[in-house]
Amino acid sequence: MKLCAVSPFKSASREEILSFLQRTTADLVILPGFSKENTPLPEEIRKVIHRGVAVFVELGSPDRARKTKTTPYLVTRAMSVPMPRGTYRGKGKASRASGSAWPTAKDMDKLVGACRERTFPIGSRKVTFVICGEITGFNPDGTMKHRRRLQFDILANPVHTIMRRWYWLGPKLSALSKGRTVVHVANNPGNHGNLSTDLRIYIDGKLQDRRVKRGEPLKWCECVI
Repeated sequence: MKLCAVSPFKSASREEILSFLQRTTADLVILPGFSKENTPLPEEIRKVIHRGVAVFVELGSPDRARKTKTTPYLVTRAMSVPMPRGTYRGKGKASRASGSAWPTAKDMDKLVGACRERTFPIGSRKVTFVICGEITGFNPDGTMKHRRRLQFDILANPVHTIMRRWYWLGPKLSALSKGRTVVHVANNPGNHGNLSTDLRIYIDGKLQDRRVKRGEPLKWCECVI
């Protein structure tokens, strides 16, 4: 299976991202979480990708409260399959202010249930999508909080913006990838290729940094796994 993760610059146009998707022959392409600047629509992606290519994309739409609701999709030439939205995104500050543990056991149960619906067979492998801050549901040693369990083959973590605390997140992603594969990809607000935390793929604990390529206003990494 050929896997490709793509981190577009904020300056990238939707047309440039679609042009990249039109050229790729990877079995699975993972875009970051929704960006109002340039994330392509699922129907636009369907028109340009090759048969046999699947693309993760997150669609955003404003609601009446002027917030953005997002829905992740797995897109192929034949269809766009919606997935459950992020389960506890945005609850951290409120929970910490009240002194309660976060994520809670109930949050973790929702996450495990959502991940079952976000698991797809692609080629001979299975890919499970964990959306943005849901990665906080895992401990630094790769176990899940509140002793929950999630069986996965490939874990994809598309996020919206660059995450902090990489002294904690990097070892966690490495631990999660032992005997498996973990993909973390974010939008690139810096508009340059020197960031090291916008795109990471770990295979069996090892960071695949030598595979990262730069060209056009985006970065990408392809791996055969």
